[in-house]
Amino acid sequence: MTIAERYNAEAARLMPHMAADLAVDAAITRAHDIDEIVFRRSEFLGSMACAILAMLDQQNGGAA
Repeated sequence: MTIAERYNAEAARLMPHMAADLAVDAAITRAHDIDEIVFRRSEFLGSMACAILAMLDQQNGGAA
């Protein structure tokens, strides 16, 4: 499972009402790319994406 797939699933779980706005291409393999893509949509969404990515990193023991 790519980081983008995990990110999309976590975004949908935490914020189902905003899942479409936060979603990225499932083929993305770098957290930095996810952050850049979502941040370009809006700073607010980018901040949420950053928080979701940090949660995923913490769940994986810092390996994301």
